[in-house]
Amino acid sequence: MKRARIPVALASALIMLSACASTGGGSGSDNGVLRIGLINPVTGAASFAGIPVQRGTQIAVDEINASGYLGNGRRLELTSDDSAGDPAKAIAQFRGYDSAGYLAVVCCTVSTEAGSLGPLIKKAGLPTVVNGATLPGLSAPPYLYRTIALPSSPGGMYDQLVDAAAAQYAPKTAVLAVTADNGGQVDDGKIWAAALERNGVDILQTIDTFTSDTDFSATATKIINAKPDLLVESMLGSKSALLTKALRDRGFQGRILSSYGVATAPIFKAGGSAMAGTIFPIPFTPLADNDATRKFVNLFKQAYGVEPDLFAAQGYNAVRFIAEGIKKTGTTDRAALAKALSEIQSFQSVSGSTYTMQNGQAVLSDKVGFLQWNADGTQRLWP
Repeated sequence: MKRARIPVALASALIMLSACASTGGGSGSDNGVLRIGLINPVTGAASFAGIPVQRGTQIAVDEINASGYLGNGRRLELTSDDSAGDPAKAIAQFRGYDSAGYLAVVCCTVSTEAGSLGPLIKKAGLPTVVNGATLPGLSAPPYLYRTIALPSSPGGMYDQLVDAAAAQYAPKTAVLAVTADNGGQVDDGKIWAAALERNGVDILQTIDTFTSDTDFSATATKIINAKPDLLVESMLGSKSALLTKALRDRGFQGRILSSYGVATAPIFKAGGSAMAGTIFPIPFTPLADNDATRKFVNLFKQAYGVEPDLFAAQGYNAVRFIAEGIKKTGTTDRAALAKALSEIQSFQSVSGSTYTMQNGQAVLSDKVGFLQWNADGTQRLWP
């Protein structure tokens, strides 16, 4: 299938050329082809997540089309634009999709884009599913949904990991490192801190880092001098890897807990064998023993030659959620799709778990698993 693209530079031209209304009335359909857009960073600091997200969305589109899931000869067509993690680019791309009459959008691997697009999505009336951003309070039915469970929700992944680490290692002290210019990581940091305090762990320091940082030697020295039993990284995955490497290269022996952003092979490559021992929660693993995961893993490996990671799963889930709404409504009207999405109370994740939808936000009540990096780049279950 030929996949059209809308360069950002053409967004204004599309506004003039489109005959579709931008609020509620766009059909997003041309002779049974239903157009959905993907706003996603495949370059820049978040590309480690954006590339598998793009692949996961395409796998979902291809599977839906091959199976005839939507019925009546209807099929999805995915347009993907590289936001590079830049909110201004994301806004321009969204406006291009809106003015061109697209039926739905998948967006926002990073929180900065989600925060900028949120008000615009509601105003446009264009059904949009957030695949990855963890900014709190983002979902707003009937037009804005999020199909990932927030890792920082009460009793969520980060709470569970700190509780498990406290029981396993009985740490007395910790240092918390935060990507301070990323809203999602800052908010997650508050959850990490509360979990540590709840378990009686004294936070010696909270250290701010930034998305532009590439040299973590000074930060590593601060952490080593503090002598914590535990380091918690509420950081972008690529930055966590660089900090971990700087620490291990300088002889740091403490335990390291990190976000699920460190789960992928590109992140391990950035940190190398220094990542060994880093522990993180995981909402999806290709090792899961269920039919949904096995099918997804096989399709992904056939298409790309590698196993999917959690970011690929997030992209896949977002498209499947939209497709379920399309199938429910039987029409290609934006407002009808928005209503259908609002009526979805639960959906089956590719991880094999069932998510419930609460005010447009996916909630996972199941226990999550934990993984640990090995020095050779493989992963093992922890503890």
